[in-house]
Amino acid sequence: MPAPRLLLAAPAALLATATLQAQFAEGFDSQATADVTIQAEPDTAVLFVDYSNMTIGTTPFSIPEAPRRIAGSAPTRGVLIQANLVSGVTAAVNILAGTTPIPFAGRYRVSFDAWINVPNPVPAVGSTEQLLWGVSVDGIAPLEARHNLALGAQGVYGWLAGENGYATEDAVIAEGGLRLGQRGDTQAGQAVYFNDAFDQPVVPGALNNAPANQWVRVDVDVATTVVRVLFNGIEFFNVTPAVPPFGFAMLGYEDPFASIGSNKNAQWGLFDNFRVVMPSGCGFPGTAAIQGSATGGRILNGAAEPAIGCPMTVRLRGGPASGIALLNIGFPSPITIPIPFGSCTLGSEVLGSLATVIVGTSALGNSNLTIEVPADPTYCGVSFGFQYFFFGNTSCGVAHTEGLALTIGS
Repeated sequence: MPAPRLLLAAPAALLATATLQAQFAEGFDSQATADVTIQAEPDTAVLFVDYSNMTIGTTPFSIPEAPRRIAGSAPTRGVLIQANLVSGVTAAVNILAGTTPIPFAGRYRVSFDAWINVPNPVPAVGSTEQLLWGVSVDGIAPLEARHNLALGAQGVYGWLAGENGYATEDAVIAEGGLRLGQRGDTQAGQAVYFNDAFDQPVVPGALNNAPANQWVRVDVDVATTVVRVLFNGIEFFNVTPAVPPFGFAMLGYEDPFASIGSNKNAQWGLFDNFRVVMPSGCGFPGTAAIQGSATGGRILNGAAEPAIGCPMTVRLRGGPASGIALLNIGFPSPITIPIPFGSCTLGSEVLGSLATVIVGTSALGNSNLTIEVPADPTYCGVSFGFQYFFFGNTSCGVAHTEGLALTIGS
């Protein structure tokens, strides 16, 4: 179920609805009005769809609302991309911000929501397809994609494979023809990235969690010398490119192999809520830190650290299956505060209670809440604490997560 969208109305006020202001924001409501440039290689398809009720080939699909809906955009509208449908040749699509592509430089954040659909059961051949992102691409062929890595691709860009189909490069950041970093879920010490970022394996019993068949929040933070890449708030890369990033912002989709999957109707990428924001006015980045201890589930930062004019997300993992949870919102507490609850004691990681938000949980016991931070420098340095409570198998009958302490920056 979609989480309510809220913002900080004032440092000590309750949360209230607002409109996000951004330098670029595209909700993909329709192809006629979309402020993007679509660059597609042969044997690809780009469709603007209502993803809550769509049919691909003869197969119906209903995908839930993306987590970071742009204020004023139509619900469950997005762009669907397919690649290497019949020809057996690698293929990709790049979608650039702006009908005349917009160049970005300095400090900025590129973000979008992505769904990589993978058939279940996963095809033995042709299953690996992936989302693409780019923060300083040139908009000139060849398109920025894995199969063009050594053929003239430019800028800083990368990919994330849907089903962890590689041995070493399920996630990659590249500059031109050079890999700056890569992660594979079977590599020593790297499974934690995938298990923390994503909520489920692509099929039951798989080794580690994978991005497939769930919404993934993609955030790429660009500074003068550093590019950071986060998936669902988990930092996969923090690198210094050889050339300071300058160019176009991009999202995309690719089939990096020639083999064709046996169920192409169920193999595609879906994208929504494409933004480029240049947060300014604070002079310092936002922060996110886990604090305290838990009796039940985990609280996770679900997007890049909060910045003015950007959405931030709070994730719950390990709550009740298909139930409800309470997200208490207050100020970060430096210590765990004991709260009497009947004949036992709960621990609170927040001071006060500015608001309590009820959220629904998935069949996996997960949930999320997205909050839109106003594009207003007066919110620089504002700190808020968050903590989930829910009925659980504890001595109190109520479980709680750790706290999540967030400070808004730029």
